[in-house]
Amino acid sequence: MHRYLRILLFLMGVGSFVLLLVLFLLPTTWTVVRAREIPAPAAQIYPHLDDLRAWKAWSPWQESAYPGLVFHYAGPARGPGAELSWSSEATGDGVLRIEASAPPRELAFSMAFQQGRIRAHDSIRLEPLGGGRTRVVWTDRGSLGRTLLGRLSLGLVESSMGRDLERGLAGLASASTGMPAPAVAPTAPR
Repeated sequence: MHRYLRILLFLMGVGSFVLLLVLFLLPTTWTVVRAREIPAPAAQIYPHLDDLRAWKAWSPWQESAYPGLVFHYAGPARGPGAELSWSSEATGDGVLRIEASAPPRELAFSMAFQQGRIRAHDSIRLEPLGGGRTRVVWTDRGSLGRTLLGRLSLGLVESSMGRDLERGLAGLASASTGMPAPAVAPTAPR
């Protein structure tokens, strides 16, 4: 009986080790890309991007959606160095900072959450299509750090960010054109 118990404990130990090894080999980074065609020229869309206060009209992350959330602005009014920070019980803390601005083609910004443990780097690229239309491509890349929980939650983060980017692009379309965003699915990135 003791021999079978030792074999069982040994197999459980080896199984646990293999499971932990597999979990630690899971990825910790994500890349989510969403795109949408907006019936407006890039020069009409871009002012909604490089002014963080203008994000209130279109961003998927709104103060009104989270009780107690208040945004604080710092740095220049627009462009590189402009910063938006927040802290609340519902969302935790975070900072969004514009890193680079190339009007009217591209905006790059970084985000940090949970005292910098989770980081993301985003870019929003505007591609003129002709006829006054623009393809807007939002790319979000990030890392959940080296934690086991982060590795297990990566799929949820990717799914949630995908929905956020789609809502943001729909809101940007609406804010840029002054019309409600059409209820069509965003176009796939190229």
